[in-house]
Amino acid sequence: MYYYRWSVILTVAGISGGLFLTLLSGLYTVKPFVIDAEVIYFGFPFAWLGAGRKGLLVIETNWHYSFIWQGFITDFIIYGLLTAAAVYLYFIATTAGRKQNKATPPSSS
Repeated sequence: MYYYRWSVILTVAGISGGLFLTLLSGLYTVKPFVIDAEVIYFGFPFAWLGAGRKGLLVIETNWHYSFIWQGFITDFIIYGLLTAAAVYLYFIATTAGRKQNKATPPSSS
């Protein structure tokens, strides 16, 4: 039963933290230099959303968006593993601290 709870906690932390951090990485933008067009990529470390439009001199141009699945999934896996590792290390540190506090007898003055 103990290992079942650990796996559920790490899975939920990995999925929710990975999704949150991946969407948060969408605030990171890269604007490459393209002649006669405007292109913006969102996502870090891999771009997973692209927006672009052609013709800087034309007043009315529509943005075209492209969702890059490979970058999104890669970012999601990276951030999910980092979140699960952080939660795992947190629980290891807190359980070790609790065991150390139980092992030391209170000092009587």
